[in-house]
Amino acid sequence: MKARAIKLGSSLALMLMASGSFLASATTNGYKMVLIEDTPGVAALQAGQFDQGISETLASNSAEVDNFSRQMSLCVGFTKSGKLEQASSACDSAVSAAQQFHHVSSSDKREMRAYALTNRGVLRLLQNNNLAALADFKRAAELNRSDVSQHNLQRLELALNNANSGLDVAMVSAE
Repeated sequence: MKARAIKLGSSLALMLMASGSFLASATTNGYKMVLIEDTPGVAALQAGQFDQGISETLASNSAEVDNFSRQMSLCVGFTKSGKLEQASSACDSAVSAAQQFHHVSSSDKREMRAYALTNRGVLRLLQNNNLAALADFKRAAELNRSDVSQHNLQRLELALNNANSGLDVAMVSAE
């Protein structure tokens, strides 16, 4: 476990997934999720084989994968497969696991937590909770101004700014 933690902390290797290409019906087209490279199930998840990726992740043991990487994979897999209750649990666990990770610097912990928050933000969009997604994306960008965090935050802010305010709807209804 210690060797795995040092490897993760010394170079947090990431893979990005654009959510729109895997869930055609998802309203989150263009948002990105993050996976940790070289962990069980990631190749299947990246290939869009979500059930297989989830199974491989769940079948792995603690010698093969740390809890943070496991929860990140499950967060993405369950989110992409539309199993939103399970995704919520995994995404929340990934955020917690990033804070509790030992043998890494505080800057690496911030980076890990930012990626976990970004993934959870994408899930929250699928749950139609734009305000919670915005909060996760903002916090992720505060922790680590990565391309992924910035991309998701800017995309959601643009979408919210372009949306009707609701006042237009209320005024039409009142007439």
